[in-house]
Amino acid sequence: MYSEIILDYYRNPRNFGTIAKPDAEAHEVNPLCGDEVTVQLKIKGGKVEEIKFSGKGCAISQAATSMPCEHIEGK
Repeated sequence: MYSEIILDYYRNPRNFGTIAKPDAEAHEVNPLCGDEVTVQLKIKGGKVEEIKFSGKGCAISQAATSMPCEHIEGK
């Protein structure tokens, strides 16, 4: 049902965790299915120095958060 790429990101999420003192944070909950995600950023010199996410939910929600986090860091 799910592609191997999505399952890989779900089983081995990139940037999963928390930042002790983030510069920015967003928390979202999908009331229909219960998926929950928090994203935290550490910004330095106008760039994302560090990005982490935490939460719980289906493979798609977790992979869909992990994938952009991996690409946003350093930008």
